[in-house]
Amino acid sequence: MHIQELQVKFYNINIKIFIVLLFLLQSDYAFSQLKDENELLKWGSWLVLQTLPSPTLFDDRNEESAKIRFGLQWHVVPVSYSFNANKYVSPFNFFFIKPNKRFSGSVETYFEPSLIPGGFKNNSLKKFMYNAGVRLVLPVFQRGEYLAISLGGGYFNQQSADRKYDGVTYEAGIYSLFGMMGLKFEYNQNGLSRYNIGLYLKYY
Repeated sequence: MHIQELQVKFYNINIKIFIVLLFLLQSDYAFSQLKDENELLKWGSWLVLQTLPSPTLFDDRNEESAKIRFGLQWHVVPVSYSFNANKYVSPFNFFFIKPNKRFSGSVETYFEPSLIPGGFKNNSLKKFMYNAGVRLVLPVFQRGEYLAISLGGGYFNQQSADRKYDGVTYEAGIYSLFGMMGLKFEYNQNGLSRYNIGLYLKYY
């Protein structure tokens, strides 16, 4: 009799487990991803991460000496076009750039404001400057996830108290860790601060 009671209890437990599994399979919770993405959470968290700058070293020279100043740089990509996007999705991205589409091969526009908190000592430049242009991103290993490179060029703007310095800028970069970290070099032709080199930190 005792064995029969255990069998009945075991049968009841199996029935309950089956009902729970059947309910889960019929609900949205059965999917690994939600059907409706929370746009506020997605864009809100992305905006917060984009406020984090990348540390950069800036050229600070005059006719007598040349030194290096520590600064901060932000990396904004308004538009990106991917060469290797899945045919079922758009090759274009705006601001929110997916790294797998970017580093597998793409061309993009960029805007990079910079701030030198301590200011320049050898020249008379103001603390704020910016670069803007077009950049080509090419994969090297694992569709760019392990290693990618970039080449770009565009326009730079620097200002002192009484004069504006602007012209053509060139840049090159190398990236790894799924595009989250890299090293980038910029050369500002005829700029008062001619070059800068720094970490490229991008948070997705």
